[in-house]
Parts: sequence; structure tokens; C-alpha cells
Amino acid sequence: MAPNYKETLNLPRTDFPMKANLASREPDFLRVWEETRLYEQIQKAREGAELFVLHDGPPFANGDVHMGTALNKILKDMVVKSQTMLGKRAPFVPGWDCHGLPIEYKVVKESRGLAPLEIRKRCEAFARRFIDIQREQFKRLGVFGDWGNPYLTMNPG
Repeated sequence: MAPNYKETLNLPRTDFPMKANLASREPDFLRVWEETRLYEQIQKAREGAELFVLHDGPPFANGDVHMGTALNKILKDMVVKSQTMLGKRAPFVPGWDCHGLPIEYKVVKESRGLAPLEIRKRCEAFARRFIDIQREQFKRLGVFGDWGNPYLTMNPG
């Protein structure tokens, strides 16, 4: 019988499971973050601290999150979280670019010959749909932010 080399290793004993089980544990992480309002707690704990603002160039609201948008948002989230851990107040207001050719192209491609007003209405509905989809996808990537109050280029304010 072959020797069990596991017993010969000097490894630390932890409560961490050997298997990550992300598919089953992720919903619990998201629920706890939402229920405890973790982002709001972090912001409250940093009230009065030096302000750090990361100006986010927003993604277009024209499709699912892909590797480029995921990498962009995760890197920015790392910067914001690291500044928070350094003691700064680093709020993150997510946003979306809701205008322009990427959205118009997808809408017009699906239905040609529409009046300009109808194109604008469909572009807004299209963008709003993907804002909601991307918001949930970014949350699943662990990005913290003021998701309930994003800036949208379609909002006049």
C-alpha cells in the first residue's frame, strides 16, 4: 500500500473548506451583502475621512458583461476597496453610457424603417434592460457600489 503523504506535510489547520462550491455559496454571499447593507456600512464607517473619488468611465448598456467590461470594473473596484482599507472614504457610484452608436446599432438592426422618435424610445428601453442585467452581473463579480442610485447618461440631471 502506498504511503499517505498528506500526513507528512506540515500544513496549517483551518476551518476553510477544501472545495470552494462557489455555485452554491455565491447566492449566500450576495444575500448577506444585501441584507447587511455592507456597502452602506462601509461608507458610514468612513464618514469624515479623506475623500477618494475614482471617476468611472461607464460601460455601454448594450449587452451582457464580457471579459473587457468585467476586467475594467473589477480593477476599479480593487482600487476603491484598497483606498477604503487605507482609511479613506471611497464611494463608488456606478454608471452607464446609455447613448450612442452601440445601442442605436443594435436597436436599428432589429427593426429597420422606424421613425426617429420610435428609435429613441426603443433605445431607452433597450438600455434600461441591459442596465439591470449588467448591474446584477457586476454584483455577482463582487463589485461594491451605490447600485440603487447610478448615474445614467439618459437622465437629464
